Amino acid sequence: MFSVLRRPFAAPNAVIYSYELSKFFLDKSVTSILEVGCGIGIFAFRYASLRKNAFVLGVDQSEKTLEYLGSNYGKYYKNLQLRSCDFCEEGLNLGSTFDVVYSSDVIEHVTNPHNFVDNIHRHLRVGGKAIVNFPNETNHGINHFNEVDDVRALFAAFSDVRVFIVDIQHPVNKLWLSARAVYESLFSRSTREARKRLYSEREEQGIDCFEESTCYSFINNSGKVRNWMASILAEAFLLIKPTIDIRQVEIGNILNRPRLVAVAIK
Repeated sequence: MFSVLRRPFAAPNAVIYSYELSKFFLDKSVTSILEVGCGIGIFAFRYASLRKNAFVLGVDQSEKTLEYLGSNYGKYYKNLQLRSCDFCEEGLNLGSTFDVVYSSDVIEHVTNPHNFVDNIHRHLRVGGKAIVNFPNETNHGINHFNEVDDVRALFAAFSDVRVFIVDIQHPVNKLWLSARAVYESLFSRSTREARKRLYSEREEQGIDCFEESTCYSFINNSGKVRNWMASILAEAFLLIKPTIDIRQVEIGNILNRPRLVAVAIK
């Protein structure tokens, strides 16, 4: 009943559905999963909570965010570990391989996508699966893909690469956006202000600025009671189920698609 209080809260936007979206590509045979860029823990903690038989490692560049998550929520999860690292570091080795490497809303911000994908490949077991979902819009992030083949080229080291276009439609869009504005005003004004800066300044959309300006500010500026309230509200948002339409694309232009998913097999 109180498990909601043992997970970090999240803003009411597409990212909150990261776990729901992942279910289209994950199966119950997964015993280990690495989340790259776990941020405020939206996916990692939900997956660890609902899949207690699977080991989850969440890595992120922001040490402060992980310290907060570990001290406030990590004690509740025996199957979850958090670790700070720069996943764009050349030749990074975390000492383990995984059934799945999952990443959501990160690759569009990283400064070296080739090292990023190389490190994903290195941390997968043979036959393992990489699932990378991200917005591909020119007004967001510093990396964008024009054609499907551009994504395949980045994941060229993998034996099989498939690209999917995702369309998430909320049943009550206007109400949803209004609720999001109220939510951010009450719980995360700093995040709303940071988003405006990120969207207006292209040079500030890299991963370094993003981590410290939104993720950490989001969870660090409220007391425990307000965090609990936000967690409950976030769970309530999840009850409003969106329509998630997924279709694979073989060729063609994919620029300015709101969300793509690259699924690659090692």
